[in-house]
Amino acid sequence: MANARHRYGEQFIVHVAVDSTTAIQAGDAVFLDTDDAKPASSEAWNTNLATTQANFVNHFLGIAQADHPANSGAVTNFPVDIGPNSVYELDCASETHEIGDTLGMDKDTGNALLPSTLEKAVAASSCFRCVRRDATASTKVYVRLQSAYWGENAAGSQ
Repeated sequence: MANARHRYGEQFIVHVAVDSTTAIQAGDAVFLDTDDAKPASSEAWNTNLATTQANFVNHFLGIAQADHPANSGAVTNFPVDIGPNSVYELDCASETHEIGDTLGMDKDTGNALLPSTLEKAVAASSCFRCVRRDATASTKVYVRLQSAYWGENAAGSQ
């Protein structure tokens, strides 16, 4: 199960469609694929991690607020937080964090992104920005998100 936890800040919930076969867990980072939300793990791999992360940034929607089991039927009112002032505690690669660090989706085994785990990344590959310092390596990070559908879509320009 995804481990995202909304910690503070104003949420801005939108309701989007999800196809019947798509599995999403609350806390997954989701993107908009034409007219349906999908988890980051469904992002098509393109050349390398940085390129795939950058492609994800271009249609990153926000953080899923509910579960949608695969084959549970198509829905049109799936809740996703796209608020740029929302702060979440997300899983991440074990690393130190400074306020302002930019983060993107972490790589899974093979050529895929993890659905809800972050890692430090260059600004062009990031849709999250760190808001709490971790002086020692941690596998959790406090971040705010930047949806491609609300304000500027690059965490690096926040």
